[in-house]
Amino acid sequence: MNKLVYQQIDESLFETTLTNGLKLFVIPKKGFQKTYVTLTTRYGSLHNQFVPFNSSKMTKMPEGIAHFLEHKMFEKEQGDMFNSFSTNGASANAFTSYDRTSYLFTAVDNIEANIKLLIKMVQEPYFSKESVEKEIGIIAEEIQMYQDQPNYRLYYQTLQGMYHHHPVKEDIAGSIESINEITAEKLYSCYHTFYRPENMVMFIVGNIEPNTIAEFVQANQYAVLDTQYFAETAMINEPEDICEQLLTQAADVQQPKMMLGIKTNLHQLDQSMIKTELEVMFILDLLFGEQTAFYHELLAEKLIDDTFGYSFSLEPTFSHIFIAGTSKQPDILKKRLMERLASYSFSDAEFSRLVKQTIGEYISSLNSPEYIANQFTRYYFNGAMLFDILPILEHMTLADSLNTFKKINIHQMTDSRLTPNG
Repeated sequence: MNKLVYQQIDESLFETTLTNGLKLFVIPKKGFQKTYVTLTTRYGSLHNQFVPFNSSKMTKMPEGIAHFLEHKMFEKEQGDMFNSFSTNGASANAFTSYDRTSYLFTAVDNIEANIKLLIKMVQEPYFSKESVEKEIGIIAEEIQMYQDQPNYRLYYQTLQGMYHHHPVKEDIAGSIESINEITAEKLYSCYHTFYRPENMVMFIVGNIEPNTIAEFVQANQYAVLDTQYFAETAMINEPEDICEQLLTQAADVQQPKMMLGIKTNLHQLDQSMIKTELEVMFILDLLFGEQTAFYHELLAEKLIDDTFGYSFSLEPTFSHIFIAGTSKQPDILKKRLMERLASYSFSDAEFSRLVKQTIGEYISSLNSPEYIANQFTRYYFNGAMLFDILPILEHMTLADSLNTFKKINIHQMTDSRLTPNG
């Protein structure tokens, strides 16, 4: 295995590519009780239009099929795989995001047995007409449950207002209509296109010996394919402008809820994804963070409560800022927020304190195997490395952060609201 040493954070990363193309990363953590293992495919909700394996035709799949496939991978002809992991003393789970689907477990012992189980589960699919029809009902109930939640409705209403065509505007789980178009044949097509070893990464962090575990993973591969295939996915042509400036919907809420969604082009910057994320979040923290005088003014004026928050999302094909909260006076709150975004100044001392705080939080997070595994894979799929965060932080400046933030057109904004029924 190749070994990379990160002396500043006292971490070693081992990596190799197995004979079937699967990429394996191992981080040994001496003294750690739990081991955390993920097996992730570069396939998420955005990838619903592609050229399937053994085809030459661009094909559009129903929205939500990546999430549906994730659910179905736990169901086998012999039973539910959650029970098998539990019998081995492991806690298993999975999630689907915009750009990846990840299967994972955490365990104290029986690590090799659980790794073998994880590989077998992901590399041996089983879908039947009857089981797919049953799953449609289960996921339809899940979708309905989420749609009844005000924050969920506000989030997707905002995305619908921001984006014209980009699939990020669609629910990762799909709609009740779209999942009813899913069949076993379509699931197998998606599986054989994206669930290929060369399109996947296994990540193991815990008290393990890297070379020993690598040999075990190599010896227990179920997928040994003759050819490699990297699917062509459809280009996403999204205009720079927003779709709707204002969207309002009556809902079962006690007070109005507002979310401002600002569409950006920062995903197109020719710089590290990590650097862009940190720069934008630092400026948002300086603008709206709980440590700011502005935040406490809004609290004192009762324009916000503890639901107020903000975020920045950055992926290869989209980027946006959300600022949201509950407010009895959303018009006044919006005016104050826009004034703050239009005019501000910060000191180097304020910025330096924020950087030091973030460095402390980052180093502390490296004690969490869950954090390392999930964030490492996300960054790796986007051409970045989790362990590069510290040197990037140490070289960040207020001037650079402001320069990046000022590339945002704050007027490319959707004002999305939920108002009380009646």
